[in-house]
Amino acid sequence: MTEEDALEELRQRLGPADELQIRALLKVDPAERILTMLKMQAMVINMWRERLERRYPDLTDLEICQLMFDRLQNPEKYHDP
Repeated sequence: MTEEDALEELRQRLGPADELQIRALLKVDPAERILTMLKMQAMVINMWRERLERRYPDLTDLEICQLMFDRLQNPEKYHDP
């Protein structure tokens, strides 16, 4: 598959709405895009942490952090329903 074929396949998968969104994002200042990404990352990590705290209420903050890092490093060990 050529690079052009791969790009065309990607365009077809994204569809016009996604392409418009990407074009809009490209107009945003790069620093603002990074700031938005970091905010979203913090939100996801906080939600994940809160979920683990509810699931394992007896763990300390340190143990929750260790569990988070272990899950990031060894995702194959864990399967959350």
